[in-house]
Amino acid sequence: MKGYLVLSGGQAFTPPARTLDSHWLNRIRRSHARPRVVVIPAADISGTRREPDRITRYLNNLGTFAEYVMITSPLAANTASEYEILDKVEGLVLPDGSALDLVERLTGTKTEAALRRALQRTAVVVATGASAMALGGAYWLGGVWERGLGLAPHLAIVPHHEFVQMRLPADRLLAGIPEGVTAIGIDDLTYITWTPEDTYEVMGRGEVTVYRSVEQQDIYRDGATFSLG
Repeated sequence: MKGYLVLSGGQAFTPPARTLDSHWLNRIRRSHARPRVVVIPAADISGTRREPDRITRYLNNLGTFAEYVMITSPLAANTASEYEILDKVEGLVLPDGSALDLVERLTGTKTEAALRRALQRTAVVVATGASAMALGGAYWLGGVWERGLGLAPHLAIVPHHEFVQMRLPADRLLAGIPEGVTAIGIDDLTYITWTPEDTYEVMGRGEVTVYRSVEQQDIYRDGATFSLG
């Protein structure tokens, strides 16, 4: 992997997250002064352009050339006029919404293939909330683990973790989790970056909780680096 996968626990692409979003953008500014970024609202359930339009304007205010593609169905995800741009940009952004919808809309599509290629070149894929959930090997839905898109097949991301952990003990969360998959809880306004060195960097106001086992949960905060090996 030559690219970076950035996963947010929630509230990404908002004014309080400006410093965090500037950090991942700086990774692609090394080779592009004004990087091209595309917003892919595959998890959006509103059916409107309001949120991708807002995020596009937010990213443009951070010094990017941002636009969005309305990939909100399997048909759109396989339509060349929508997905072809994904191989031409430095940043690919997946907003919050529904993990189930994202997985159903992108699995086996040209868009999924483009996201995978992005991680094999010097691009950054950024996902927040439900989209971050969907990119793992499994995601939590209605009390059971469902199969995710698998861009990070060894991860199961739990966003908004500061709220989840109050009502979901480790033994219940880890029950039935697929073998070889590690659950990672990420608080709001907190990001982890999976790097080409196979390490994870933490930034933000909250905590990242790595569920090593039912008995062991390791907590990392802003500036920490960890591995899963």
